[in-house]
Amino acid sequence: MSPDKELLQSLCDLEIPDVIRFSPDGRYVLYSTALTWGHRKGSNAVSTLWLAKTGQADSARWLTTGFYKDYAGAWAPDGNSIAFVSDRADGGKSWAIYVHPFRDGDFTDAEACPITDVHNEKAIKKLAFSPDGKRIAFLSADEKSPEEKLKEAQGEDMHVWVDAGLASTEDICSLPKSNSINLTWANGGKLYVCAGVPVDKLLAGHGVYSVDPDIVSSKLEHVAFGIDDDAVSLAKASNGDLLAKVEHHLESRICSPSGRVLYGRQQELEAFDAAYINKEDGVVLAVATSDVNHPVEVFMTTDGGATMVQLSNHGEVFKSREFGTCHILSRPSNDMAVDIEALYLTPATMKGGTESDNTKEPLPTVVMVHGGSNTRLTNAFNTYYYMFAPYLLSAGYGILLPIYRGSSGHGKQFGEFSVGGVGKHDYTDIIAMTQCAIEQGYVDKDKLLICGWSQGGFLTFLCSVRNGLHDYDWKFKAAVAGAGNSDSDSMALTSDLGSVFQPELNNGRVMWNMNRNDTRNRQASPLWEFSDAIKRSQQSDSMVIPPMLILHGEEDTRCAVSNAWGMWRALESQNLPFELVTYPRQGHIFSEQKFWIDMALRLRRWCDTYI
Repeated sequence: MSPDKELLQSLCDLEIPDVIRFSPDGRYVLYSTALTWGHRKGSNAVSTLWLAKTGQADSARWLTTGFYKDYAGAWAPDGNSIAFVSDRADGGKSWAIYVHPFRDGDFTDAEACPITDVHNEKAIKKLAFSPDGKRIAFLSADEKSPEEKLKEAQGEDMHVWVDAGLASTEDICSLPKSNSINLTWANGGKLYVCAGVPVDKLLAGHGVYSVDPDIVSSKLEHVAFGIDDDAVSLAKASNGDLLAKVEHHLESRICSPSGRVLYGRQQELEAFDAAYINKEDGVVLAVATSDVNHPVEVFMTTDGGATMVQLSNHGEVFKSREFGTCHILSRPSNDMAVDIEALYLTPATMKGGTESDNTKEPLPTVVMVHGGSNTRLTNAFNTYYYMFAPYLLSAGYGILLPIYRGSSGHGKQFGEFSVGGVGKHDYTDIIAMTQCAIEQGYVDKDKLLICGWSQGGFLTFLCSVRNGLHDYDWKFKAAVAGAGNSDSDSMALTSDLGSVFQPELNNGRVMWNMNRNDTRNRQASPLWEFSDAIKRSQQSDSMVIPPMLILHGEEDTRCAVSNAWGMWRALESQNLPFELVTYPRQGHIFSEQKFWIDMALRLRRWCDTYI
């Protein structure tokens, strides 16, 4: 195996902690791990349950073998057993809840017993013990009826969509559309959820709301967050208090609804839980976090992150290796409306970007544009998708990660720039932060490559057709677009979220409610700007649209593969350099590890060839 493939294999094989639960007495930490984004090495995805002793370094040990998908671990209220979901009866095809006795940390995998039908074909999403520990509630889609199975066998399983015409419903409580509802009970008997700020928006701020289920038609009440930060998930501490994971610019926080910060670091926070063990320690936190040089590990802290006890060693293979340094850049947006930021990652093997080094060397740089748009980047090991960042750092490339308007972490006003501003504010912010990195000496302006996934793929397309349409003396020399949208109107027709996202992003405009002469949606349609780019290239006798590598999953329901075909056909019509790679069986997020490695190798080759 080549050194590049060996490194990529190790990066992709990292187990990522994703759910953390303290035992009822706070003495143990239960957590689960999976490969990044749940991708798989073999035919089925797997995940593993682990147990660590609170406060004891390097104490994490397997509870399950890692041969199955064991997840959603939950403690019984008395702490004498753990329930979890597994597909061990028939990998990837059937699911059941298993209960495992707990004998002071002494687990044997053979003792886990199923308490639901092991032939359940629909995956179980979540489970929870009743307060007395005698029952378990769980969420799962309905199984197919014998009649449905017969129709499927006979090839008569048509999908029929109709207006149900329901005339009688009982409105108990209305929950808003949201990227992450996180329905949670807490002290006082109220339900808490994460939702948009304002509540009817997906792509603005995100805050915490409460509702009283005992009051008929009770209204959601905004409790906290979402104005200059974003609440992205909720948890309930062992004493019943509500806590929120909050993105505050580049800092990840754990906060109470009152705004009290229990933990805060400028690093990515993957998961957390909280317990109150004794009065001396106060709240004890278990957190899964990482930085540019250290993969995600589980830590315990009693002082808000000032002192961290590492419980796990999932990144042991990289213990003696450094990948780079994370620098924070900021400047006003070009229209002076807001301050914008970016991360610049310098490889450990290069001089470039050393803060105390006045002769730092400008680097060939990959501008990586995140997707979303309503997501956030901060200092993390896998700062960007598919382990591209640590891999390219190891190859000596600098990486610029712009945090454009519409990104989360900055609250309502910053997020709302997406609404009617896709293709406008995000694009100008990418250009502004690239210029900022050039001016600060990080970037070689003659060696720039633009790349991105999803919304980042769209913005890569857009930066390519607008290449050089700014007041600076540089262009992108190459582009790599993954799972990108090349035409806004087609998204409303083909995307699984098109009927929700597109009207919001386009200020309510979709083609079925617009005048046929209204072209405003083309602001977010790179293909509509392709012809103008060709004319500029011909008039200046110079490159505008750079050599482009297009990567796309053939089963993508978010951004259909036709988006890639459209840009490919446009490039081919003008004999422009390109490479189109489509991946069978892959959706918007790739599930097969060999394709992760293939994409990274192709990205590296594109960088080596053009910058």
